[in-house]
Amino acid sequence: MTHLTSFIHHDNGRKVFFQTWHPDTKPKATVLIVHGYAEHSGRYEHVARYLTGRGYAVYAPDHYGHGKSDGIRSDVPYFEMFSTDLYKLYTIARGKEKNDIFLLGHSMGGAIGAHFAILYPDALKGLILSAPGIRVTADVSPFLKTISKGIAALFPALPVVAFDIEGISRNPEVIKKYREDPLNYTGKVRARMGRELMRVEKLTDEASLSKITIPTLLLHGGDDRVVDQECSRIIYNSISSTDKELTILPGLYHEILNSSEKEAVMKRIADWLDTHCSS
Repeated sequence: MTHLTSFIHHDNGRKVFFQTWHPDTKPKATVLIVHGYAEHSGRYEHVARYLTGRGYAVYAPDHYGHGKSDGIRSDVPYFEMFSTDLYKLYTIARGKEKNDIFLLGHSMGGAIGAHFAILYPDALKGLILSAPGIRVTADVSPFLKTISKGIAALFPALPVVAFDIEGISRNPEVIKKYREDPLNYTGKVRARMGRELMRVEKLTDEASLSKITIPTLLLHGGDDRVVDQECSRIIYNSISSTDKELTILPGLYHEILNSSEKEAVMKRIADWLDTHCSS
């Protein structure tokens, strides 16, 4: 296996970090791993290594405002930037690998993945979404939702709403590592970031989701309190793909890929990939 790191350089000087993993033999296909809010691609190294061991090339970016990429930590001027950045990485992978490309997105990364598939309907061979955060949770007050635009415009970096770190996993060691990871952001959700996360509902409404026709696998922890299961159900019921699966995993929290059953989850993903790649 070969592991490399690099940056995407935008014309305005902005840099987006990404890393790749390649098997020693010709890859069956390529997987874009799209991480969630406030974290970074390095938290998916175990997933990348597993998929590489199953014969897949893996590309994974740090979103703008996350990890080793440019930007204020966990802030973004507009949500669409995530998808346009991801498309740049997609073109790099497509040019180098010349094979089928799949997308595996978790949480906010799942929302990015859904939005990406809406914007670029012919780009991907298939879509795998883990707890896709296409709707804000119910614990954000209507008042805060109403004033969010004003707060975000005046004080974009202002921390306003706590993120439920304890809800990502049942495993205390996962929580401990998350808090101690210097590339994670553990403060409150910033005003502008919160506004953009709420805008996702319009970017991935039912009419837009209906444009997705590619094979889709949806996985969601049964005890997820960070992203409601309804998000996965909305996607499942809205997309036009005839090849779609939704599995609720009993007892698992938000990060199913960091759960006690992560090996079984990764095997499920790799098995699904094996049945959907043409190589």
